[in-house]
Amino acid sequence: MASILITGCRGGIGLDVACRLLKRGHRVYATVHKENSVDELRTVLTSFGENFVVDKLDVTVVNDINKVDEWDIDVLLNNAAIGDSGPLAEIDPQRISAVFATNLFSTLRLTQKVLPRMIAKGGGRIVFMGSMAGLIPMPFYAPYAMTKSALESVASSLRTELKPFGIKVTLINPGGYNTGFNQKNLAKKYEWMDVNGLYKDHMGYVREAGERLIKREVQDTGSIAKQVVKAVESRRPKRRYVAPKWEWIFLPLVRRFG
Repeated sequence: MASILITGCRGGIGLDVACRLLKRGHRVYATVHKENSVDELRTVLTSFGENFVVDKLDVTVVNDINKVDEWDIDVLLNNAAIGDSGPLAEIDPQRISAVFATNLFSTLRLTQKVLPRMIAKGGGRIVFMGSMAGLIPMPFYAPYAMTKSALESVASSLRTELKPFGIKVTLINPGGYNTGFNQKNLAKKYEWMDVNGLYKDHMGYVREAGERLIKREVQDTGSIAKQVVKAVESRRPKRRYVAPKWEWIFLPLVRRFG
């Protein structure tokens, strides 16, 4: 059995995976972004076993990242993420920087933090939670999609760079799942878009793009959670795990004509 650190466990895919791994006998370090989510998560996980630690780990906070020095980690699942939305023609670049700070730079910093101990043990596993959004054109959702596209390069490079140390790197590409994450982030554009801005005569077009994304969401996270468990447990993990399968099948067409 492995000791697995999961970031972003308050709900959605992260929580589903944490519960499944506990049921399968693993030790889980389940972390959340905010202190007030700790007790709530601890209560939920108790139903699935006792071999877990729940703690606050905001990946953008150095003191939180330093907590991993006290934990023996075999597998790091980088799941924590935020998002934003809106037209690139007028969004404040600082909003995009904030998404990159969490999804890319802090994710890399946490990964760097756990690697020395993995290297000392002679092996380990790094799992990155990417997204189909990093592979498929996502109009008005680019601030999030750009970070997931960048993670593609991070995972690919690390996979080769860490081979001498026996550390395996894999990437998960979920499609749309109805966890509330996309809805929350698609709504963010309305916090800053000016009714007299560039898209004042095209707001229906902007809304329709978001509605198309939400309409194809899968209601249950089980299909992608099962893929994450495979990425954690497989002796020879694949470079990439995807779900739902239909999105991956149609990916070449979407990329060509999207």
